[in-house]
Amino acid sequence: MVNDTVISQEVIKLLQHGRQKIDPSIIVYRDSPTIGCEHDNVESSAFVISIKVLYGEKPSKSYFEMYDDSYGIPVWVEKRLLRYLWDKPILISLKKGLFKRLRIQVGSEIIQSE
Repeated sequence: MVNDTVISQEVIKLLQHGRQKIDPSIIVYRDSPTIGCEHDNVESSAFVISIKVLYGEKPSKSYFEMYDDSYGIPVWVEKRLLRYLWDKPILISLKKGLFKRLRIQVGSEIIQSE
């Protein structure tokens, strides 16, 4: 798998030092869009890539696969996303505002934000 994952220094500091919690793992998963008409029995073909942090636990290996550990913070990706993320750069940065949150940008989103 070819992956170019970049985690900003702000995120690394926040996860390793700021919260005093142990063993952070970044989880990248498919989330359902909040807009639209969906039926209970039909899975939506549109999805949003979301991100969250787990402390002290690892996600289920039946749903997630280790994607990158080059920053000392493991990045786990939902298996259904692996084909979509193939050969696309990923940037994990901090979304600033009233509350600090992680932000993920993939492929062309990175170029558009520059």
